[in-house]
Amino acid sequence: MSFWRRFFGGPRSEDENLPESRSDDSIQGAARVAEPAPPRSALERLACGEDRDLDAAIDELRRARGTAEERRAIDWVVAAKQRGFASEQLLVGAADLCVLRGQPDAALGLLESAETSAGLLLSADIRADRGEVARALALAERVLARDFDAPGARERRERWAKIVGFGVPAASTRDEATIIRHEPENTGLKIVGEAGRGGSGTVYEAIDEQLGRRVAFKVYHRPDEERDQLEREARVAVSLSGRGIVRILDADPERGFIVMEWVWAGALKRAVQRGDAASLWPIDAWFVPLVQAVARVHARGLVHADLKPANVLLRGPGEPVVSDFSSARAAGEPGAAGTIGYLSPERLAGERLKPADDVYALGRILEDALLALGPDVNRTAPHWQRIVRETTELGRPETAAGLVELIARTSPPA
Repeated sequence: MSFWRRFFGGPRSEDENLPESRSDDSIQGAARVAEPAPPRSALERLACGEDRDLDAAIDELRRARGTAEERRAIDWVVAAKQRGFASEQLLVGAADLCVLRGQPDAALGLLESAETSAGLLLSADIRADRGEVARALALAERVLARDFDAPGARERRERWAKIVGFGVPAASTRDEATIIRHEPENTGLKIVGEAGRGGSGTVYEAIDEQLGRRVAFKVYHRPDEERDQLEREARVAVSLSGRGIVRILDADPERGFIVMEWVWAGALKRAVQRGDAASLWPIDAWFVPLVQAVARVHARGLVHADLKPANVLLRGPGEPVVSDFSSARAAGEPGAAGTIGYLSPERLAGERLKPADDVYALGRILEDALLALGPDVNRTAPHWQRIVRETTELGRPETAAGLVELIARTSPPA
C-alpha cells in the first residue's frame, strides 16, 4: 500500500501518484484552444522534480498554513517525499500541519526517517500524546545522544522518565575526568597513552614488555565498588571467546584492571565521528558480522545491555569486535544503567532485559553509521534505512539471529 493511500486515502494507481494539477473543465475537446495554465506552485514543481528550490517550497508551505491551500500543500509534500525530493525541514513543517489538522498518523509517516532534533522531538511529542510515553522517551534520549543541549530534550526526558517510572539514570554522554595513574606495578606493562574512557573506567594503550606486544589496559574508576562488574566483564567475554568477541588476556579484580587485546583500528565511534567511509562502507561488511557476534551472545541466554559505537571495535575490514560486557546479564534479569540514545523503549519503561533490547541498540548503531556516511550513500542503499526502522520500532526481531534473517530477506540481489 502506498504512502498516499495509507495516510490520505483515495484511489491512486502507480501512474497517479501526484495530485491533479488541472480540473476536467480545462479540456473541452480537440477543437478548443487550451487556455494558458496558471503558474505552477513551488511545491508542485518540487514534487514533479522540475525545480529543487527548497527555500521557496518551505516558504509556500508556511504561507498555506491555516488557508484553503493547506491540504493541497501537504499533498505536494507527500508527493515530494515519495520521490525523495523533500528536505527534512519541509517534512517537519508538513508534519506539524498534520498534527494541527488532527492527523497524527500522517505526521508520523512524514517523520518516519527523521534525523534532526526538530523531527525527532516532534515525533516524540506525537508518541507521548498517543500514550506511547516509553517510545517518546527513547526518541528524546536519541536527541540527547547527539546534542546534549538540544532545546527541550532534557526537559522532555525528565518529564517522561517520571511518567514511565524510569528511575535508573542513563550514563552521561559527556566524557568523565581522566584518572591519572602511574605505571601499574608488577604487571610488566608500560603505559603508552590513553585510548578511551567511559562510565566504568579508562582504557590505556600499553606495551607488554615481557611478551613484546601491544595491549589494551582497562582500569576501573571505582574498583572496590565495581568488583562484581569487572569480574562479569572478564568472565562473560572469556565464556564467549571466539569470532567477534574481544579477547581477555588478564584480569585482576583486587587491583581493578583488565588486560585485553589491542584492536588497531579502534572503536566504531571514532569512524562514525570522522565519517570514515573506508571503515563504514559497505555497511554489510561490518554490520552483518557484528549482528552475528551478538547472536552468539543471545544464543547463550545473555543480553549485552550496553551496545553502542564505543563498545564495538574494528580489528580490520569486516572484523567488528564486541567489547565491554560489564552490563551483560541473563535475559529476564533487571537491567542496569545503559547509555542515552541506545536504550529501548521497553527497557526505559522498566521491563526486564531481553535480546530485543540489543536489537534496538544495533538499529541505533546502524543509524549512526548511515548519518555519518551522508544522504548520497543512503539513497544508494535504502534497504538499510528500512532495517533501522524495523529494529527501532515495536515488532522488531526478538533476537540478533532474527535480525540476521531480516537483513538477508531485505537485501537487494547481488
